[in-house]
Amino acid sequence: MSDDDHFNRGRWAEKSGAAMRREEEAKKAFETLRLEMEARKDLEAGFRETIELLKPSCHLTQACWKSFRAHVLSFEGWTAKRRAATETEKKESKEKRKGTVYFTEVTYSVKKVAKKNWKVKSKIQNKRQKRKKYRLRLCVDTTA
Repeated sequence: MSDDDHFNRGRWAEKSGAAMRREEEAKKAFETLRLEMEARKDLEAGFRETIELLKPSCHLTQACWKSFRAHVLSFEGWTAKRRAATETEKKESKEKRKGTVYFTEVTYSVKKVAKKNWKVKSKIQNKRQKRKKYRLRLCVDTTA
């Protein structure tokens, strides 16, 4: 205890050893899934699939969830969400904790080809063509 009768938690670890182990397990499970999904050739533009990655038994603390989510978001097309389990889902997964437990889901989305880019490019090309025509007119008008 410190002088003012409060605990000094400044040197305490943000993540316990068990929490870090569960986070590493989650990252390994994600890497396996990511490589499998990205290797698929049958995915078309606009494809989107949500997969349950972790059951409530693999509990990620807030600090672990934050770094795991950042890891998932670092890959293009991937997002991660936690979904609170209902009471029936808790019973089905044999979870005995009274507090909120979460299912961790990841979503993979294949980007659509943006049509706007083609329109923007064609608008720019049209402006360039108009400028060329205008310059040609100026040249013709001055020589006449």
